[in-house]
Amino acid sequence: MTERRPTDEERKKEQAEARPPSPKGGGGFDVQPQHLYYTSLVVRDGQFGYDKGAAALVGALNDYSQSAGAGWGADAFAASYRSVTDKFLELWGKSVVSVGGVAVGLTDTANKYRQADWQARRMQGPPSPPKPPPAVIDTAPKYGPVNDIKWSGTGQDADSSEIAGILGTIPDFLADVIRPAVEHGLRLGKMHEITPGCKDDEFKDMATAWGAAAKAAKGASDDFNGAIKFITDNKGNDEWQGAVKAFCQTIWGTTEWGRTYDPQGQRVSIGRSWKTNRNVAPAKQRPIIDILRKTATTVQEKLDELAGVAVTTRETTTRLGKEAAEGMVKDLTSGLDPLELLELTGTLMLGELIAKFRAHMDEGAANAAVEKYHTAFSDAATVLDGLTPELDEALLSVPTFVAEEARAEAYGARSLNEFKKEHSWQRPESTIPYKYSLDLATEEELYGGTASTSTWG
Repeated sequence: MTERRPTDEERKKEQAEARPPSPKGGGGFDVQPQHLYYTSLVVRDGQFGYDKGAAALVGALNDYSQSAGAGWGADAFAASYRSVTDKFLELWGKSVVSVGGVAVGLTDTANKYRQADWQARRMQGPPSPPKPPPAVIDTAPKYGPVNDIKWSGTGQDADSSEIAGILGTIPDFLADVIRPAVEHGLRLGKMHEITPGCKDDEFKDMATAWGAAAKAAKGASDDFNGAIKFITDNKGNDEWQGAVKAFCQTIWGTTEWGRTYDPQGQRVSIGRSWKTNRNVAPAKQRPIIDILRKTATTVQEKLDELAGVAVTTRETTTRLGKEAAEGMVKDLTSGLDPLELLELTGTLMLGELIAKFRAHMDEGAANAAVEKYHTAFSDAATVLDGLTPELDEALLSVPTFVAEEARAEAYGARSLNEFKKEHSWQRPESTIPYKYSLDLATEEELYGGTASTSTWG
C-alpha cells in the first residue's frame, strides 16, 4: 500500500505496541476491533517474512551460472529447470500478495465496526479516526531473473580436476609433456560431448537453497494459521471453527467450484483437492503451499541426484583416462634409463602421444558412461516438466489481493459478531434515509453461503 516498506525493527515495535489482551476472558470469547488491528499486523509481518523466503532463494541461486555443463541431456535439464523456476517464483510472488490482502481487509473491517459502534451508541463528538491500512506488498514482487544454468560455451574447455586426477601418478617432468595429449585424447568418442561436465558442488549448494525454500513456504502457512487463531474461539463454537478453517484454506488457492485435478491438469474425481472443507485442518488443505513445497523438494532431489551422477561419471572417465595415461607412459619409457627419459621429453611429438593415449583408452566404456550421463539429465528434465501443469493451475487459482481483502472483511465481520448463525441484512452505518446497503460480509460462510467469495474471489 506504500512505496516505502517498514523495516523489521519498525514492524516489530508496531506489533508489540498494538498487542491487546487475549479475546479470552470473563468466561467468554469477545473479539473487539483492537484484536483485528493486531491480527492484521501479525499477518502483515508474516507476509514480509514470506517474501524473504523467495528473495533468499534467488540470492543463493544467483551465486552460480552455467552449472549444468555441456551435453544434450544437460541442456534439456537446464531448459526445464529455468521454466519451472520462473513459474515457481511467479506463484510465490502472487501468493505473497494474497496475504497482504488479508492484512488490509482485517483493518478495514475493524475501522467499519468502530464507526458503526459509534453511531449505534449515539456517542458525543466525532468518531475515532480510522486506522490506516498496514503497509503491505500489494503487487507481485519480481524475484528474478535467476541465472541460467545452461552451458554457454565460455570458460574452461575441460575439467582441470579430471586432468589432475589422470596425471596424478605420472612423474612431474613427464606429466607436463603429456598433458596436452591427455586433453586431446579425452575428446575421444563421446567424451567431448560432456566436457566440461556438471559442477556438482554448485548443484549441491543450489539443492540446499531449494530445500530451504520448501521449509520457508510451509513456515509461512503455519504462521498465517497461527495469526488467525488469535481471533478464533477454539472451544464451544463449531460455526466459528469451521469458518476459520475455510478462511485459512482459501488464501492458498481455490479452483472454480472447487474442482479436483490430477498432476497433469486433467479433471478427475480423486486428486489434489482445491475445495475448502470446514472439517479439515488448514495445515492439511493448502494446495498452493503444497505445490510450492512439492516443486522445491523435487528440484532439490534432482539437483542432488545429478550432482551424484556427475561425480560418478567423472570418476569413471578419470579412471579410464588414468589407465590410458599409465599405459602410454609405460610404452614410452619401457627399458629407458633416467638419462634417456630426460632426452625423451624433448623429442616426443604431440600426434604420437595422442595416438598412444587413445590406443590404451577404453572408448566403449567411456561412451557408455557418457550416454548414461545424458540420459540421467534428460530423465530429470522430464520429471521437472511434470511439475508444470500444477504450477500453471496454481497460477490461475491463487487469490488476488482484492479477493483476500474481501474474504478478510467477511471473516472479520462475522468474528465481531461471534459467528452467530443470524442474518444481518443491512449494514448499520448507513445514514441516508430510505437507502439501505445490503450486508454481504456477514453472510460469508453462513449456512454454507459464499456471498463475498463468489463476488470477489
